[in-house]
Amino acid sequence: MSARSSFSTAFPFMLFAGVMLIAANLRAPFTGVAPLMVAIQEALSLSASTVGMLITLPLLVFMLVSPLVPALSRRFGIERTLFLALIAIAVGVLVRSIGGLYGLFGGTILIGAGIAAGNVLLPGVVKLRFPNHIALLTSSYVLAMGIMAAAWSAAVIPLAQGGPDWEFALLAMVSLPVVSALLWLNQLKGTRRRGADEGPHQGAGKAIFRHRLTWQLCGFFGCNAFLYYSVVSWLPAIVSEAGFSEAEAGNIHGIFQFASALPGFVIVPAMKRLHDQRGLSVFMTALNLAGFAGVMLLPDLAYLWAAVLGFAIGANFILALSFIGLRTRTSQQASSLSSAAQTTGYCVAATGPFALGAVYDWVGAWQLALFICVAFSITQALLGLKVGRNIQLPVADHQ
Repeated sequence: MSARSSFSTAFPFMLFAGVMLIAANLRAPFTGVAPLMVAIQEALSLSASTVGMLITLPLLVFMLVSPLVPALSRRFGIERTLFLALIAIAVGVLVRSIGGLYGLFGGTILIGAGIAAGNVLLPGVVKLRFPNHIALLTSSYVLAMGIMAAAWSAAVIPLAQGGPDWEFALLAMVSLPVVSALLWLNQLKGTRRRGADEGPHQGAGKAIFRHRLTWQLCGFFGCNAFLYYSVVSWLPAIVSEAGFSEAEAGNIHGIFQFASALPGFVIVPAMKRLHDQRGLSVFMTALNLAGFAGVMLLPDLAYLWAAVLGFAIGANFILALSFIGLRTRTSQQASSLSSAAQTTGYCVAATGPFALGAVYDWVGAWQLALFICVAFSITQALLGLKVGRNIQLPVADHQ
């Protein structure tokens, strides 16, 4: 039997398709709201800071729900828990679309809970069910997240007919979790409740916070999360103020999303050739600064600056995740550092959309908000010089 036929026989393509569809649900349902935020703000007479909560709320839910997901997985099984996550996303999309002001935020909370479960469990599915294809699956599902987020950002304005039909545009998103759940039903047949080893464990050790490197990594992760969710929330509004139409703003937002999914094909090979990652981190953060400067000084080239920002922020996200493994000595230590970085990171990220919206409400322009993003980029560069060193946490303190 040839290698190709052996691969075709052994590789579970239906499961692969299911994983890709689940991944497609983990970003687009809430980041795809951003191009409609101005229309929602005007329709419901909301302030910029209030409508910014549509992006902030899921981040807060991530922090609250993520520690509960391993227990749910152990109780119901990883496949059933992922199915319930898709149902939560679908119900959340429905409630957000037809429930008025309270439904808008209540549905967003449900969507955040479903996405949090998927974020926690999907890497475990890859490790459990594709042990010989981890690199292929990981790069594929990160790309699926970015492609769907980009496509949806570009599609929502036409679906909303420029803004008046924003409820319909939000409602149309329900097709994605519904189709994903129907395909995932096949994975529930004959499944059993698996052991706790399928997913991450609760109870990260407090000892991890004794080390300066932990706080440096938490800061690096937090700065990047702040920048990503701030840009993904307000980029359409920023370029609209610069003279782009709502449809063009949606396309620019989509380019940012798509570009953020691409660096994995460059960063991972580059890291293998380098002794440490300080130069790589600083270079990517320099691209951040170039992107923000471009948006402020040459907004007519917004398509270019969106691609630059997306690529640089996406690259630093991959670096932040890689640092978790590179700077730890044991799997237990890595789990604790991951928990610390993601909890603090989403805490910082949650302030971004709301704070920048409040700054805009106060000033009436986006320049000060963009300068805040520049300050976070500079801070991230300085932290990158620390966490990019070829060092590891001591193992003794964690045992």
